[in-house]
Amino acid sequence: MKQLLIIQAKPNPIGKDRILNFIPSPQLAGEWVDFKNSGSEGYVLENIKLDHIAYTSKYPNGVWDEVMGFAGILGVNKIIRIHSGGKMPLENLAPIDMVGADYHLFTGKSYIWNNDKKDSPRLVLKQNGKVYEIDKASYSADPLEGKILIRNLDTLV
Repeated sequence: MKQLLIIQAKPNPIGKDRILNFIPSPQLAGEWVDFKNSGSEGYVLENIKLDHIAYTSKYPNGVWDEVMGFAGILGVNKIIRIHSGGKMPLENLAPIDMVGADYHLFTGKSYIWNNDKKDSPRLVLKQNGKVYEIDKASYSADPLEGKILIRNLDTLV
């Protein structure tokens, strides 16, 4: 059986997001989401994308926005952690942001996960112009600073 699941997220790291106009890399990387191959066989990640809900003036109620795509095969029970920000040496991450994942990937983008509005990490297969939802888990607006949200049914709490 094949199964990818969003299992946890830390959308609001402890500390200031910016110091003047500077965003410290470890602070940015402290924002992340994990997904796991919970199936019984390797999962081919070709055409798999991670999305979230982006709120803009054009889309005040939110619209799905692609965070990043993947390649390779994820082994059984292996976990990928997707950090915001550019790639950095793992030893520069806070210990809490290191543990619990087999692989660490970086989006190359600024902050992604919403804090003042709800958000939903979503894994999809995008193929031949169509989008097939694989898994989604949502969290409420204003998550506590530094709290790791754990999946309970379809909600991250």
